[in-house]
Order: sequence, then structure tokens, then C-alpha cells
Amino acid sequence: MKIKIRAVGQAPSHYSFSGEKVIAYEDRYEEAYELSSFPEGGTFEGADSLPSGIRAIGWVERTNGELYVTLVQKVIAGQYPGRKAHWRESPFIDAADYDPDTCYVIPTGMAGVDDYEIVQGVDVAGSTGWTVRKKESADG
Repeated sequence: MKIKIRAVGQAPSHYSFSGEKVIAYEDRYEEAYELSSFPEGGTFEGADSLPSGIRAIGWVERTNGELYVTLVQKVIAGQYPGRKAHWRESPFIDAADYDPDTCYVIPTGMAGVDDYEIVQGVDVAGSTGWTVRKKESADG
């Protein structure tokens, strides 16, 4: 299975994979999406939402027998002074290579800036998610 990830304001905390099954986690709740019967050329009409209403899967396609799935990852407003970070979706990766501690979505709007980092952050409303901020200096 190949996955790509797009940035959204609400998303599961992480995913795991078993064969062609995607498991989305939200707090202590998990929802399994069995996709092994998804047909070649099929049309994706949506997956059940998690209890909070979050849609963990945005798109599914099977091409030449390979399953391609678009998942979501939570981001918050950029925290780099004077810059607005927007996000674009990741390229496809093998589901086996997925790491829940990695930000897969890609910040845009940071051209010419080389002192930023992508981290888990907290916004002014107390919501957590991936964000862009100025790198902390080595001397504190």
C-alpha cells in the first residue's frame, strides 16, 4: 500500500497498517478501515468518521493492483515570525515506512528561509499539531 498525507486542521493522532488495513487512532479510540476488497478502478465515497467527526481517509484508488490511500495529518498556524506557512501534501510513500513521529506534509511560503524547523507545537487556542518555527539557537 502506498500512502500520501495532506494537511488539515483536525486529524487522527497517528496510523498503523496491516496488509491493506489502515488503523486510525484518536486518543484511546481506534478505527480500522479494511481496504483489501477495494476494486481496481473503484470510486471512493468516504470512510466512516472517528467519534470526533474527523475523516481519517480522504481518497483511495487501486491502480495495477496497488492500493493508493490519502490520509490526513494535523497542522496548526506557522510560528515563524513574519512568515505564513502553508502546506502541501506529501509524495506517496510505502505504508511500511510510515513513522507517527514524522511530519509528512511539506511547508510552503518558506522560500529563502534556512533557519526554520518543523515541530509539534501549540497554538494560541491550545491546539497541538505540526508547525513551522524559527530554529532555537544553540546558545539557548
